[in-house]
Amino acid sequence: MKLKNILKTTGALHILLGLLIIALLIFSIETITANTSSETLLLVRGTADVVAASNLGIGFLLIICSSIKDKKSLRKVLSGELSLMACLLAVAVFNTFNAGTIVDGGPPPPVWIVLVANSLLCIYGLIKEK
Repeated sequence: MKLKNILKTTGALHILLGLLIIALLIFSIETITANTSSETLLLVRGTADVVAASNLGIGFLLIICSSIKDKKSLRKVLSGELSLMACLLAVAVFNTFNAGTIVDGGPPPPVWIVLVANSLLCIYGLIKEK
């Protein structure tokens, strides 16, 4: 798989995750948090829409960066994505292991799928293109 295709795939996964979060905010936030005050719902929505917009922006950025012709620059973008995934995976693992004590729980399965798939694609692209 070429670096350009890896960047397009990781970008598409970010966009998919952003759209899933937006769909969650629009259609089912009340069913997930049944006995929650309106202030808490506003806080959750305010945070989640920023996360969704960030994922959409990162996805479009990666897809646009896939048009770069220089392989060295493509590798730098892929390294940046891998660094982002490493930070997000660290937080996800921390939240999962501390569920019920420090935090309420870890991320849902779609987030894990994006984090792991993007990390593996980035590692594959960086190793393969050496």
